[in-house]
Parts: sequence; structure tokens; C-alpha cells
Amino acid sequence: MSELTKNKSILYKKNFLSEVIIRVDLVSPIPSLAIELPKSIGKKALDIFPIDEPIKGFTQLGESEKELTKNKMEFIEWNFFGRNREKQLNISQDHFFITNKNYLNFGSFKNEFIKIAEVIFNEFNQAQPSRLGLRYINQIGFQEENALEWNDYIDTSLLGLMSFSIKESKPTRIFHNFEVLNNQGFNLKFQFGIFNSDYPAPIRKKDFILDYDAFYKGLIEPKDISNNLDLYHYAIQELFESNITDKLRKVMNE
Repeated sequence: MSELTKNKSILYKKNFLSEVIIRVDLVSPIPSLAIELPKSIGKKALDIFPIDEPIKGFTQLGESEKELTKNKMEFIEWNFFGRNREKQLNISQDHFFITNKNYLNFGSFKNEFIKIAEVIFNEFNQAQPSRLGLRYINQIGFQEENALEWNDYIDTSLLGLMSFSIKESKPTRIFHNFEVLNNQGFNLKFQFGIFNSDYPAPIRKKDFILDYDAFYKGLIEPKDISNNLDLYHYAIQELFESNITDKLRKVMNE
């Protein structure tokens, strides 16, 4: 970990984040959550996410149509949103997550998640996390003509295929997937390139995706969630800083 990221979260005046997500999956479902949300959890959720919108869903078990119909079971997903719907909390019987599309800083975002996690694990003290993940999706966009020219903004180590072409054709998507096992024991999935929102039409918009997903699959103690999220965040932040140029940093600090 570099000195740049070890002691603080880097803040820019402008960011290109389109979404940030923290998610916990559980080893075993909590059946009662499919029917009713405990008052302690609902109260804490509404303190942070004041719009309450539960959604009914169904699970079906069996192979034949008759078995599927017979074994159709109703459940509720508990959804809460911020005042401007800029953030969401989702609680289901086998997972819970928060997401934010108006991200300000990691500290406040993580603290909201920890407050929800603490009340859930206090209410269901036998619940056991089986996966913890932190994901940042950055969509870097400019109103410039050359949609395939990114040398000014993105580190050239990520741009190898930008110069590749196929005769008498136009690219519709240039996207890469790179996954590693971090030395501290968690996985990091890095997806990057031009995803192209107009696909399968040719690439026209100057948009570049930097998508980082740090996660651990395995038994996790609830008390370790906060420290693990810090590790994920610092690894993602350090990688992001190595993936962008000084010119993009200048744009983000304007």
C-alpha cells in the first residue's frame, strides 16, 4: 500500500463514479425476513434511508410446471431509498446491500453500511456472512469527438487494444476482465474499457469504464466487516490512481 492511500481517502472535487456498492451474502437464509422486518432494523433503516418500498417476490421449486406451481413461495425484499433516491438499502432473507449513486466519501458510505449490518447481526446473532464485497463503477465521459483516444486520461497500460482494428469494420465494444487474488486474501475483479451504451451499434460516445470489485468468499465474522472493507477500499483506490493520468486528476480537481 502506498503512502498516497495508506492514511486517507483521496477526495476529488468532481468524480465520475456512477455507482458504489457494499454487499453481504449469508451462509443460510433467514426465513423470517421473507415475511417480516424486525422493528429495530426498520427503525435504523428509516433513519438513513427514509423512503420505504418493500417488494414482493416469488421462489419456485421443482422441475415440472405442476411442481413449480405447487411450490411457489412468496417473499418480501425490504427496500429503502434516500430522500432523492440517490441511495438504496436492500434487505432480503439471504443478503443485504447498500448502493449510492451520489457518493461523497468512503467514510460516510461505509458508516451507513456498518450501522445497518450491526443491527441486523444483533437481531439475528446466528447469521453468518459468506461473502463480503465492495464495488466501484466509474464511467469517465467527455464531450470529445475521438471516442477511442484515451491516452490523455487513462494509463497506456490499459489501452493496448485501442489501436487494434479489423478491416472494413467499426468496433462496438472493447472491454477487458482482469482478476487477481490479493496478498491479503481477498479477490479483486477489474473490468475496464469501452462498454458502449449504444451496443450493438458502433462506438460513438467517449466513455471509459473502470469497474473495481473487491470481495472475499468464505466465512467472515461480522466484527471483521469494517476492517475488511478498509482493505478493499485502499486496494481499489490505489489501483484507480495507477490507472488514470495527471490530466484526468486535474479535470477531477477543477
